[in-house]
Amino acid sequence: MKILTTYEAKNAFPKVLKLSRKDVVIVTNRGKPVAAIQGLKGEDDLEDYLLERSPKFWAMIRRARRGKSVALDQVRKELGLEKK
Repeated sequence: MKILTTYEAKNAFPKVLKLSRKDVVIVTNRGKPVAAIQGLKGEDDLEDYLLERSPKFWAMIRRARRGKSVALDQVRKELGLEKK
């Protein structure tokens, strides 16, 4: 993990993006963390990232665990992640 100030991140943003491909970059303001930048390797990483943070997705998971399964196509449709 790399920690940078907002000043450093702003003035070297291409470097921040390069670093984020390898590890999470934490950005601080006045010594306190304000952001985490994590690189994505493509559309699949983006989809994973979005699903991990989606309350709708986790509600569907809870419903499925109670025995009411949901097709993957339905999940994508409900979350607006339909493949093009």
